[in-house]
Amino acid sequence: MNARSSPRLRAYVSAGLVGLAAGLAAGSPEPVLIGTAFLVLALVGIVGGRVVPMRVSVVEWPASMVEGERRRILLRFESDGQGGRTYADLNLSPGLEVVEADGARVFGKSRLMISEVGSSREVTLEVEAHGWGRHSIGPIDTYTEAPLGMFDVANHSPGRQSWVVVPEELALRKLLSPLETNLHSGDLVSKQRGQGSEFSDLRSYRPGDDPRNINWRVSSRLEGLWVNERHPERNGDVVLLVDAQVESNTGLTSLVDRAVRLAAALLQGHARRRHRLGVITLDGMCRWIGPGAGEFHRRRLLEQLLGVYPGQVIWDAVERAVVRAAKRPAMVIALTPLLDPNMAGLLNVLRRSGIDVAVVEIDMAHLLPLPERRDRAVGRRVWAMERERIRDRLSSVGVPVALWDETEPAEVPLHQLELWRTSWRRRLG
Repeated sequence: MNARSSPRLRAYVSAGLVGLAAGLAAGSPEPVLIGTAFLVLALVGIVGGRVVPMRVSVVEWPASMVEGERRRILLRFESDGQGGRTYADLNLSPGLEVVEADGARVFGKSRLMISEVGSSREVTLEVEAHGWGRHSIGPIDTYTEAPLGMFDVANHSPGRQSWVVVPEELALRKLLSPLETNLHSGDLVSKQRGQGSEFSDLRSYRPGDDPRNINWRVSSRLEGLWVNERHPERNGDVVLLVDAQVESNTGLTSLVDRAVRLAAALLQGHARRRHRLGVITLDGMCRWIGPGAGEFHRRRLLEQLLGVYPGQVIWDAVERAVVRAAKRPAMVIALTPLLDPNMAGLLNVLRRSGIDVAVVEIDMAHLLPLPERRDRAVGRRVWAMERERIRDRLSSVGVPVALWDETEPAEVPLHQLELWRTSWRRRLG
C-alpha cells in the first residue's frame, strides 16, 4: 500500500500559503482569513482522513475460451473500512477486452471506476477474447480516494489468473486417414479382418465360427454354409508437426497464426474420430507430446500448441526428438512454410523411417513485396523454382505436399493430399 497526497490537498495548501503571503504583503486581513480557511480544511483532511487499504481477488474466471467468445469474470474488492472512489487497472493480456461491467464503469479496455467500496464488493465483468493463446488477468493495481479526498491510496494485488483461448475452429469436413491402424476401437476401417460392421468377403464355414455371421441367403443357394467376414473399426495415431521458424516482429508471423489455427482444427476433428493425438512444435526449441487419448491429454496438446512463439530452432537434436515422438504406425501431418531446408531433410528422414507423412505448405507468396527491379524479379523466379524442386523431391519419396493459399478453405489442401495418397497407394498396388 502506498498513500500519496491528492491534487485537492496540494491545491488547498498552495491556496492557503498564497493567501497568507498576500495578506502579509498587503497588510490586509481578508487574504489571511481566506488562506487560513484553506489551511484549516487541509489540516482537517489530513487529521480526519483515514487511509483504507484495498485488496482485490479474482473469484471466478473461465477455464478456457474460444476466440471471439465472451466469458464472465468475478472480482471481489475488500477493504478495512469505507473507501471512496476507486480506480482499478486490471492488467489484462493484449488479446482481452472488458466489454461490460456490473457495478463499475469501464474506461478503455481494462480500466474500471467504482463509485464507492464498503467492506466488500463484487464486480462482474464480461470479457471478450480477440486472439488465441494463453491470456491472463492481474496483477491488479487500485487507486482509492481517502475520505475528504486528501489522499490517494495505491494498492497492488499480486494475484494472477490465466487461461487458454482456443482459435475459432475451422470447418473441416474432410480429414486425412492414417494408412496404419491400432488395436483400439475407432472410426477407421482396418485392412485386417475380424469383428466389425464393414463387409469384407465371404468364406466357407469352419468349426468355431460364430453362427451369427452365417449368411443364410448365400448358404441357401450354394452347397454348405457360408459366413461373412468384416473389417474391424480401429483408430490411428496422428502427430501434428507445427513449424514456427520465422523471424518475430515481421509480416511472416501470420504464417504461424495460420498453422496454429489449422492444427487446432485438426486436433478437434481427429479427436472426434477417437484417434490418438500428438503434437511437435518447432519454434525456439523442439517440444513434443507423444500420441495419447483422453480429454486431459487433448488439453495438454492445446496448451503446447497455443504456446508457440515464432523463432529459430536449433537443429542439433531435432531429428532424434521428432523420430522419437513420431513412431510407426503414426501419421505425421506437417504444417510448414518450408522456409528452412532442414525441414525438407527432416520430412525425408521420417518417410524413409517408414512413417506416413503428409505436408500442408503454408503459402507465403502474398506476403512478399512485388519485385521492382529486374534482378529482383529474376531472384524471385529462382526462389520459386527452388521451392518447386523441394516439393518434387519430397513427392518422389512418397511425401505429398499441398499448397494452402490464404484465400482457400482449409479443406482444399487436405482434399488434395487425400487424392495424392489414394493414387500413390494404387501405384504401389
